[in-house]
Amino acid sequence: MSNGFSTVELAERKAIVTGGASGIGKATAIAMAEAGADVVVTDIDEAGGANVAAEIGGSFAMLDVSDPSAWERVVATAGPFDIAFLNAGISTNQGLPPIDGDPISALTDEAYRRIMSINLDGVVFGTRAVLPGMTERGGGDIIATASMAGLFPISMDPVYGLTKHGVVGFVRSLGNYFETAENAADICVSALCPAFTDTNIIGDELREVLDMLAVPVMPVDHVSGVVMRMLAERKQGSQWAVEPGADPYVYEWHAPKTLGQQS
Repeated sequence: MSNGFSTVELAERKAIVTGGASGIGKATAIAMAEAGADVVVTDIDEAGGANVAAEIGGSFAMLDVSDPSAWERVVATAGPFDIAFLNAGISTNQGLPPIDGDPISALTDEAYRRIMSINLDGVVFGTRAVLPGMTERGGGDIIATASMAGLFPISMDPVYGLTKHGVVGFVRSLGNYFETAENAADICVSALCPAFTDTNIIGDELREVLDMLAVPVMPVDHVSGVVMRMLAERKQGSQWAVEPGADPYVYEWHAPKTLGQQS
């Protein structure tokens, strides 16, 4: 079994990483910098993000991914970018199932709007912001962090599953555009779909539940290695599933019979 890494040279390429202060974002920023990229680390955690940027010799920009004007500011001051790793994300209630009742009845409007704005709006706004610069530069790579919860049900946090299925659908559709549209720029769009990973999304209580159920939690370095492989292989519109104890793989979909082989 490989660790998911592929050799990829990123010298003279500029990358932006959202949610880069910790977790998968931090590990990927480090891996990209080691491959030669000029990395702009972004986060709402100014101290954490600045520390990562200093560690890798990159730069830091404060960015609330749910704010379109913030995206415009960052791209105007730090862009354009060849690579965008749209990774920032949250869960509802740290992914824990409710103590009593179903997982939706007690969901507040505020919690719903917050997770939608970060997990979905952040990907759409980020893509919209970086695309013009990538097009002018002749191409680029956009990788959005979805989840295995974007491929399979997650009954304990359906709204998280909703957002991640949305990311997967967005990536598949936009990737299909760049693959089929005449005169489209050489921009590759793909989604990272990891299982439980050692990030801040997993709170202490959920970690205890996972430990009790003997559910493995992957190290972030394994997942960041898959991101590097995605950059090397550039499979348009793909979703890379990452599970513990297995090689990463591109998830395969079956089209409705009435649509033949269309994506």
